[in-house]
Amino acid sequence: MDTVNDIESGIQLVSSASNDHNGWIDISSSSLARTWTYDVFLSFRGEDTRRNFVAYLFQALCNKGIYTYKDDQRLEKGKSISPELLQAIQESLFSVIIFSKGYASSTWCLEELVKIMECHQIIGQFVLPIFYDVDPSDVRKQRNSFADAFAKHERDQSPEKVQKWKEALSQAAGLSGWHSCNFSDDNELVEKLVQDLHSQLHHFESPPGEHNLAGVGSRMEEVISLMDLRSAEAVRIVGIHGKARIGKTTIARALFDRLSDKYEAACFLDDVGQISSKHGVDYLQEILLSEMLKLRNVKIRSTSEGMSMMTRRFRHLRSLIVLDDVDHADQLKALAGNRNWFGGGSRIVITTRDGELLLKCGADSTYKVCGLSYKEAKQLFTVHAFGSRTPGAFRQHFIGPICSICRLPSSLKAWASLVRGRDVAWGEIFQPIGSVLCGCLLATFLIGFITFFIIAIKAFFLGADFPDFMDPSKRKYSPTFSFHPFPKNP
Repeated sequence: MDTVNDIESGIQLVSSASNDHNGWIDISSSSLARTWTYDVFLSFRGEDTRRNFVAYLFQALCNKGIYTYKDDQRLEKGKSISPELLQAIQESLFSVIIFSKGYASSTWCLEELVKIMECHQIIGQFVLPIFYDVDPSDVRKQRNSFADAFAKHERDQSPEKVQKWKEALSQAAGLSGWHSCNFSDDNELVEKLVQDLHSQLHHFESPPGEHNLAGVGSRMEEVISLMDLRSAEAVRIVGIHGKARIGKTTIARALFDRLSDKYEAACFLDDVGQISSKHGVDYLQEILLSEMLKLRNVKIRSTSEGMSMMTRRFRHLRSLIVLDDVDHADQLKALAGNRNWFGGGSRIVITTRDGELLLKCGADSTYKVCGLSYKEAKQLFTVHAFGSRTPGAFRQHFIGPICSICRLPSSLKAWASLVRGRDVAWGEIFQPIGSVLCGCLLATFLIGFITFFIIAIKAFFLGADFPDFMDPSKRKYSPTFSFHPFPKNP
């Protein structure tokens, strides 16, 4: 990442090799707590960059699924700056300002810039300046082409407006940004810029702490360690298995969100088994090809054609693919049949209930998902039942038994939904539990009574020996048996 800093009288361009997601933005420091319409707003001088750099950047953002506002895409051509455009700025999470030599000659661009800096200061909008073939000091101090532009503005505009434009330029140029001269070409700059924006957006798309509260964060880290990301050439297959609704998909989704922007191509295929049985595995191949190659409406005539196409098109791509809920080897054969299909450093993650299936497909490592610990279950239930509220002492008394019995995330969320947002007597909530326990106890006593009655009848009418249940040496069951209605908390 390239940070522009003013040092003494000049400008020193510093290049950082950090891969940290917050390389140019500290999201935790933002006061932005609102919903937004656009992910990115582009501010640029059309005559300078519309047909080259901005066109490449806009297309790359769209390919990554980043919803971007670009004036000639949203407003009628030739329409002057309007309340619609100002509202679009205010409803964007990021503003990317592309400073070019002719930027300051446009009053439209300068008015956009003033609004962007207002949103940056008032609502915490993130602003990223790009210095495209201009020196940051020229922007900040209005020199060279910027000085020429302001000489004209000072003749045609009011002093107050001109001063406001100058202040906005100085503030924007003082922010961390990117300098085009530090990249070999526009494609390299666009690629790295879009990758960073994509990474930043993940912080807003995933609820903070959600996975950690559910115990997913630690499990995700264990799976990532099995992926051996340091191996840049090998293609590795990692499997996640466990019983239904235990959290396999949640772990895989968290992993995908964490790593997908690090790969040239990535795809998460949901419910592979169910969709394959309903639409056929070739339908899944079409989805995979479309997502990985960023193509629309890919059509194949057969499964073998899809396999052949993937072999040709994926072999040079460093890919991340997640195949969720696989239930048959044929699905793996059609979607990830051979490691040679994928470029070096690719990773294939498979979730399934069948651990044997992973061994048959030659997975390099497997991870078995177990139920939540008592502490994790209690934390998950509390969050989904009470949110940020602290449960009262009476309600806390009942949380322990629920979390002792139930360790599946889906079941805990189901019980929590009965409590969330309701001011009802907890006796009503736990009546189903009491009914089930009473029924189990009654059935146990009934079976024991019937068994004893049959033995007694045989002894009385048939002359059979009546077992001496009081003699421990003749018992056929363990004398140390004890019943614990709730497991001991770990």
